[in-house]
Amino acid sequence: MTTYSLPRDLEEQVVRLLYQRAAELNWTYLPDAERTKQYQLWTADPAIGGKLLGFIAKPENVRPWIKDGPMKEYARATYGVGKYAPFVTKPATPVDTLVVKALGPGWVVDLATLDIKPLKVTIRREDNEDEERRFVWGPVKDFKHLAWAAILAQAGGDPLPWAVCVVDSFVRPVSKTQKVSHQRIAERLGLLVAHVSDG
Repeated sequence: MTTYSLPRDLEEQVVRLLYQRAAELNWTYLPDAERTKQYQLWTADPAIGGKLLGFIAKPENVRPWIKDGPMKEYARATYGVGKYAPFVTKPATPVDTLVVKALGPGWVVDLATLDIKPLKVTIRREDNEDEERRFVWGPVKDFKHLAWAAILAQAGGDPLPWAVCVVDSFVRPVSKTQKVSHQRIAERLGLLVAHVSDG
């Protein structure tokens, strides 16, 4: 992505507004067609694209800045990760809560192991520190990326079992068909999969 010399206060103002509107739209679970429409609206919006135009110069570069910058970071930012995290108006369910929802109580999240692309951490049993897992999570549309991360890690020598947590929303829950498909794939790959709702 091309970098531009945006004043820090302007970038913060625009990103805060983007994230506020994204939260209102339930962005993480928004279908791609609706996201495309929203990018067009934000680009034309004087409070977003209009403010960026003075520093990005070309109108055709405003949309890529929005899409490949703040909105590419949005999911991670909602979990408190990355430079845009302070601008999130509606944080996502904390990872320790997701772990309890997915695996039950008794797990400790080691935030020192937090990694991104996709989001993942190491978790340990409270009563047995030798029992560890990798815990990876993301929205249903990212299931293939979550499973692929586990496959690559294990093929590269990671000895820990992986738990894949598919997060949906009450507004757009994962269908029964998708859940069955995910379960079959997980069993085939030797992974544990859990479906939880955000919120």
